Amino acid sequence: MEMVPGPRATTHEWILLQPRSRGMTIAEPPTKRIAVIGATSRVGRAVASRFLELGWSLELTARNTDRIDPAIRSSDESSSTVARCHALDLADADAVDRAIDSIGRAPLDAVVVAGSPFDETPLAEATADDFNLHSAAQIAGPARLVQGLRPALNAAASPAVMLFGDIHAWSRPRAHATPYLVAKAGVEAMVGLLAVELAPVRVFGLSPGVVGWPEDWPESRRKSYLERVPLGRAGTPEEAAGLVRSLLVDATYCTGIVIPIDGGRHLR
Repeated sequence: MEMVPGPRATTHEWILLQPRSRGMTIAEPPTKRIAVIGATSRVGRAVASRFLELGWSLELTARNTDRIDPAIRSSDESSSTVARCHALDLADADAVDRAIDSIGRAPLDAVVVAGSPFDETPLAEATADDFNLHSAAQIAGPARLVQGLRPALNAAASPAVMLFGDIHAWSRPRAHATPYLVAKAGVEAMVGLLAVELAPVRVFGLSPGVVGWPEDWPESRRKSYLERVPLGRAGTPEEAAGLVRSLLVDATYCTGIVIPIDGGRHLR
């Protein structure tokens, strides 16, 4: 039997299916593969679930892999879709190198960096360690990861990278989270830089407002925040995952853009 050639066939291991009729052999491309960095975050879980529904194989990372949703990490043995878990702290350079080695062994269609440490440390209380931690986890770690995965991304047909900033880093600065938001501003700046450096890999950024409430926000603070949101409600992780899917799968002639997902908060 002779395999039918297709795009990028030299970089993929195509699957030969048994003929269904009259001796015909059908070749199918392999399952697409996505790395979801921070798969235990609410948005990370939603992104992983969305792409699992699309039939993509998942490379899931978390600082503690035991916390990854069992419904996502379980794979159907009858399917070509698989989910592999990797321990990764983006602030740990050695852990980033190990993740690159493990994830980057085959063509990779997408990388989504969905998780990062969050805290509301005001400038008056911030230490050098606070700034260094956020810089390592949100800027240096993701940049090094994407750099190391570049060969695997280049081996895919239409690869893309998604980073997450914060609407309060640039459009609507606020107090009491300076180390975190300084790093998020760096993430949003990095979107355009990586789009140029990694081309033709597409690079996108999302700039969320509230996409799922922080658990420690009291009702009074939530109400006050929503008064400045034109759509009058918080977003959901599922809405963020839907936008991620649209950009990674459908926006094949776009790159280097940061899109607010904030219910219009950037307007007020």
